[in-house]
Amino acid sequence: MNQDGLPRFNMTSYADTISAITSECEKIHLTYSSTGDGRITSAIKEKEFLETLEKGLRQNYPSISFHIPADRYWYDVMINNLPINLKLTTGGTDNVFNKVAILYTISGEVVKKRNMNFNAWYSELNSCTKKTARDRMTEYHYLVVEKTSGKFLLKSILDIHTFKTNPCNILQINWANEFLYKEHTTADLDFKQTIQHILKKVQASIQQCIAGMKEFAEADMNALAL
Repeated sequence: MNQDGLPRFNMTSYADTISAITSECEKIHLTYSSTGDGRITSAIKEKEFLETLEKGLRQNYPSISFHIPADRYWYDVMINNLPINLKLTTGGTDNVFNKVAILYTISGEVVKKRNMNFNAWYSELNSCTKKTARDRMTEYHYLVVEKTSGKFLLKSILDIHTFKTNPCNILQINWANEFLYKEHTTADLDFKQTIQHILKKVQASIQQCIAGMKEFAEADMNALAL
């Protein structure tokens, strides 16, 4: 304990950062309306959740850093330089594809160019710095809160159990499945294989998307019966 009666934490430590976030998330119990536009309700509740989390962390862990960026940024909150995407869910499947987040997880560096087509993204994947060892403090994380029960999980993109392909949304996660495999992690020595697995899932979705457009893309519109 320190002089203020608060627990001693090394806030540069990944384990202590996760412990602090987890401790405060356990205290948050929001109520959710089942009426109205679900997207608007979720946006309002996400803001409320983050504000409550920030208040608890600043009160109980004064040295912690907490930053909420502008809307539609590549993360929802950064805590001790740990980028986190907040998801409030009923256990369904969410779209999670994020080019910048994947690049950051691979390199530990934030790419300057945010809006990239897939060819430009592939070029960045080839040219970016590659981590030689796993560093969880420079990995994109998901903080997922189950609306009905209030239970939550906090884990790195590299510790997700199952990614799903989708030709429209590229990369998806079913949160009910992730709660079933909440303790699943990737061994540190296998982190590069997990990155390759994620990239292959993205590639498969793009291939499905192209296949679903090929006939239309190559059609002769002059021969279309009108």
